[in-house]
Amino acid sequence: MAEILRKMTIKSLGLTEGSLKAIVDASQGHGVAVANIVGKITGSQPGQTALGEYVKLQGNFYGVNLDTGESFESATCLLPNFISDTLVGALDKSDEVEFGIQIGVKGAKSATGYEYTCRPLVESKPSDAMQKLISIALATTPKAIAAA
Repeated sequence: MAEILRKMTIKSLGLTEGSLKAIVDASQGHGVAVANIVGKITGSQPGQTALGEYVKLQGNFYGVNLDTGESFESATCLLPNFISDTLVGALDKSDEVEFGIQIGVKGAKSATGYEYTCRPLVESKPSDAMQKLISIALATTPKAIAAA
């Protein structure tokens, strides 16, 4: 049974900076998958802390720590910016977005000694209901009038 979290983050999945460094060291810097996160995004809210800007995703989320097998659920999810920016872009076109991603780490010359990677498990897309509406809108768009 999944543990319910106040907010889902890489850290709340049990993947601390120290554990991620150890995973990267054990893999000799090669990329290693560390978590799967799937969900349905229904909203987003930008924010800022002393560490920088972030986007809080709202909806229903389910995450699995691939190292321990532990699973988690939350109504809020904060992901690395390069991931959340892509998902928010899809959300701009729809009322909700379903997604599935695998987050990994690999060695990097950075302050932490690693960087995040992301591999889609499913295509991020507008909801089925919104996709039907988009199809209707495109089907009823008049063709360009030929130049005289």
